[in-house]
Amino acid sequence: MALLSGAEAEGEPRLVGRDLELSLIHEHLSCSGRAVLLRGTAGIGKTRLMRAVLTGLAGDAQVLTAKCAESGSGPYGTVRALFGALGLPARSAEGADDGAGHPLLRGSARLALPALAPDRTPDGAPADGYAVMHGLYWLTAGLAAERPLVLAVDDLQWCDEASLRWLGFLLRRAEDLRVVLLLTLRTETGPPLPDVLDEMADAAGCLTVDVEPLPEKAVGDLLTAALGTAPAPGLVATCAELTGGTPFLVQLMADGIRELSALSGVDHAAVLDGLGHRVVARHRIDGLAPDRLAVARAAAVLEGHDIETVAALAGTRPGPACGAVEDLRAAGLLRPDSLEYRHDLIRDAVLNATPYSERTALRARAAGLLNDSGRPTEEVAAQLMLLPGVPEPWMVTVLRAAALGAEQRGAPAAAAQYLGRALRHAPDDVELLSVSARTLVHSDPRAALRHLEHALSLDTDPRTRCLLVLQYAVTSLAAQNSLRAFELVDQALESTGTELGDSPADRALRTRMEAMLLVSGLDEKSTLRRVGERFRDQAPPRGETAEERQQLGMLAALRTLQGRPAAEVVPAAAHVLRAGDVGLGGWAVLGASVALYLADEIEPVDTVLTTLLEHARGRGEAWTAALVASTRAQVRLWAGDVGQSLSDGQFSFDVLIRELRVRTAVTPYYSLALPLVHRGEAHRAQEVLDLVARPRLDQFTIEHHSYLMARGRVRAALGDLEGALEHLLRCGESLDEAGIAHPLFAPWWFDAGLAFAGLGRPGEGLDVAERVAASVERWGTARARGMLTLVRGALTPGDAGVELLGESARVLDGTPGRLEHARAEYLLGRRLLDRGDTEGARERLRRAIDRAVLCGDRLLLSRARPALAAAGGRLRRGTASPVDSLSGSERQVAERAAGGATNREIAEAMFLSQRTVEFHLTSVYRKLGIRRRQELTEALSGLRNQES
Repeated sequence: MALLSGAEAEGEPRLVGRDLELSLIHEHLSCSGRAVLLRGTAGIGKTRLMRAVLTGLAGDAQVLTAKCAESGSGPYGTVRALFGALGLPARSAEGADDGAGHPLLRGSARLALPALAPDRTPDGAPADGYAVMHGLYWLTAGLAAERPLVLAVDDLQWCDEASLRWLGFLLRRAEDLRVVLLLTLRTETGPPLPDVLDEMADAAGCLTVDVEPLPEKAVGDLLTAALGTAPAPGLVATCAELTGGTPFLVQLMADGIRELSALSGVDHAAVLDGLGHRVVARHRIDGLAPDRLAVARAAAVLEGHDIETVAALAGTRPGPACGAVEDLRAAGLLRPDSLEYRHDLIRDAVLNATPYSERTALRARAAGLLNDSGRPTEEVAAQLMLLPGVPEPWMVTVLRAAALGAEQRGAPAAAAQYLGRALRHAPDDVELLSVSARTLVHSDPRAALRHLEHALSLDTDPRTRCLLVLQYAVTSLAAQNSLRAFELVDQALESTGTELGDSPADRALRTRMEAMLLVSGLDEKSTLRRVGERFRDQAPPRGETAEERQQLGMLAALRTLQGRPAAEVVPAAAHVLRAGDVGLGGWAVLGASVALYLADEIEPVDTVLTTLLEHARGRGEAWTAALVASTRAQVRLWAGDVGQSLSDGQFSFDVLIRELRVRTAVTPYYSLALPLVHRGEAHRAQEVLDLVARPRLDQFTIEHHSYLMARGRVRAALGDLEGALEHLLRCGESLDEAGIAHPLFAPWWFDAGLAFAGLGRPGEGLDVAERVAASVERWGTARARGMLTLVRGALTPGDAGVELLGESARVLDGTPGRLEHARAEYLLGRRLLDRGDTEGARERLRRAIDRAVLCGDRLLLSRARPALAAAGGRLRRGTASPVDSLSGSERQVAERAAGGATNREIAEAMFLSQRTVEFHLTSVYRKLGIRRRQELTEALSGLRNQES
């Protein structure tokens, strides 16, 4: 699959008529991080033009090339062809990855190993697709750091999808690297090309050059170079017309003219028309002896395989096959140094001249020969994927093995294609349907659900059915519709209650089913009451096994939403997080975290989320890292740390929305918008929330209410209290409809009460407060009681209101509710100022400012400072810190740099390029007034002391 670089290859047309294209390309490539896509029909000279560009770029650059095979390759086949010349270690004799110690595979580059291994052994967990591309990017970055790097890929239309997506991934980041991408693409009508090709062509750093047919003058120049003398004008015109200006056909015609020139008295113009047809006939291999034609067809099907395999497919022995190959080379059909054809046009002609049924039989035989000789399953599968109809049983075995290997490489889309072909043979194979659904869960979850529905319609034993239902439920979460899953899990629990035994395995399966019923039931509002009824009288498990802890964590979440007392749910939730074997990213952690952080048990939740986040970052799992970061953003805002919340929210938004382009996600939007409100950037928060496009958003338990809360707070921060109330009251109504009785899960009443106070409508506000008074007392935390007292104080006039505000400040002081405490001090200061107690007002307003500074709450600061001035007070210290000016991304970069991380390590952890990290650090230095990295620790130390 290597693409020859350098000067003209033997028998290749001279490059003429391409001066303009070469000039445009070289001008475009004068900057790093650029790409050139050469498009045109077969034989038009794309590859020749690419070679000319490579000759000009070679110099000190490292050039890696690959030519995509029409018969296809396994996932990341083109990537392996590109990087194969580096000699990177991929697997040890025992089959384990052993390349991590190689200098080029340090850090995140080691994540590229699944793509680089010559033949993956399906003996481990599937690789994360993004992580593999992330690893390949850092491998490329490492190479480009040593010297400029050129990656040249010929015939992109045949590139495997995994490699193609990585090339697009690289192109979006190539601006930061000393990398040049040279790509060629045939434009003849064929199957629809992947969308990523259009994205690559439209990329800002990609120059798309449509390689056009040669004009008549260039055809004449090419003929002159080939014939050694200038042909007659009439001959040039006829040649240009017959070949359509295609250089390869012009060269073939020149070869024919040379043969005719050996004959005396020949009128070239008179015979040229016939010669044109002769060229076409020759290029279709007419007149070859049957044994030569058999070898030609075998070589066309196998595309460069060894002579033994070609001979076997042609039905002969290696000796005679070698003789046939030499004859084919002498005829100018094969390359002089390999079994590959001189040009794809010749190979296409051989295949097209072979009857369809014979061509199909050849591919089937080729697959069998490759399989019998122990070739990698991906090579065999590439032939099988070109066959029509229903595969034979042995082919299904190969396709399933290839699918497992594709999963190992982090290419689930390729695995799904292999399994889709295997399902033609066994459409009712339950295991095959299940595995196929697993490969489709992220790319097409609805198709995955259809496979599982079909599997569930078949007669299966109770245990298999339970496993299918569990898979269905998890897939439904990806499809964002858990209603059907909830019904299936509920039915399965009822129907298999007596069929499952009492063995440890069956008990564990039943517990997993109950945990998944909780997960599905809590996902959407319409099933919340039913799942609550289902588990109303069920005693919580002891949490001795992983399955029991998963159920225990989700029960804690359910009972938290039901508004059970904190003292009741916290011990069980704490037990879940204390267990050392909690699966990373499992539902147990999520459920327990909800219960604990709402009960103000912040530290264990922050610790476990931080562990999850760093684990995901180290493995290159961007999706998981972003989701965990969005959760931690909410927890840290709840703890009154606006700066850290903004950092996490910005990271989640950048990765999920900008990097992974997950259009239906909601959590990253409100996780970023909420800290932005406190940072005094309500307009930006509004812009972020306006991007939300989640279908059926109003049906979801967590996302819908958090989104409404964010909307309400944004409108209030912008001064639109009526608009804020619209969102907040809708949030309260939705919570009532769903049966959610927890007062702090989405504390709409707190913000609504303060909005009513601002509008001078205390009666309505007090009614709102009384609606949640019982649930606040039942939950029982100091923060909840302090928040309720604060709202009552804000809505109560006179001394009674002042007393209530004072009581709320006292109760909130010392709790993690630092933002609410600052608000209480501010409102009390304003009330004292209004009644003429300027001394008392100054004391309270200074406390509010101090706490707002500690939290990073610029919104409250913008209100408290004028109030303090009106009370005749002065600030005892500045309220602005240079650190406050850092954006969320800048803050994360600065803290990691201060901790000793290199730019590359920071970039790897944050899924950024090194150039972006350098840009952030430059901005950080400017904002903090420092010049060196060593000064970061001291510049940030004041912030850490404040936050501690």
